[in-house]
Amino acid sequence: MRKLSSVLSIAMLLMLLPFAVMGKTPVKKVLFIGDSMTGWMGERFGAYGDKNGFSVATYTWDGSTIKKWADTPRLKSIVEEQDPDVVFVCLGMNDMFQRNPEQAFGASLTQIKRAIGDREMVWVGPPSWPGKNLGNQFNDWMSHKLGSRFFNSSELTLPRQSKSNPHPTRAGIIQWVDEIVEWLGTNPNLSFPSLDKPEANEKQMSRGKVFVYKRMKEKL
Repeated sequence: MRKLSSVLSIAMLLMLLPFAVMGKTPVKKVLFIGDSMTGWMGERFGAYGDKNGFSVATYTWDGSTIKKWADTPRLKSIVEEQDPDVVFVCLGMNDMFQRNPEQAFGASLTQIKRAIGDREMVWVGPPSWPGKNLGNQFNDWMSHKLGSRFFNSSELTLPRQSKSNPHPTRAGIIQWVDEIVEWLGTNPNLSFPSLDKPEANEKQMSRGKVFVYKRMKEKL
């Protein structure tokens, strides 16, 4: 009897061990905000959402910067309205050439974090700008400020829309998001769970019910 009890105890521990080690929790809603990169990125995350049971709300603001998002009073309202489990921020493409990021938008980064509050935040850094060997200072600074919450995209080789256009193609966006999702599932400091990848016969992009697009000169 004692032997059977010991076997059952070990079996229960083995069942619970992955959850204790990984600390992953279910995600029901994702908010994706940022610059012009976020439109297709939100749709690729939406395809993952369809596959894994969560929704994605996307707010794309063309040409936006860290400071613009920090200064808009709408950010806190958007977070409260959507009430997401995780907020993804994709900003930096229009800031990455700044040589003193702490002075330029250190306070703005703090404002964004304050607006998001206690919710989990993941910051997706920009890919490299084709033909320009700049951005290391920005990425190093963001890594220092955000640690394991920062995904450094600068070393990814993504197909672009043209030789001088930093925006990835549709296939490039899919590759980019897939890389992020793989990183999320293996990051021990984030509670985001591992996700099943959409199959070839399933939707590769899926726009959520909340999808807001603003041009550069428009207010959020």
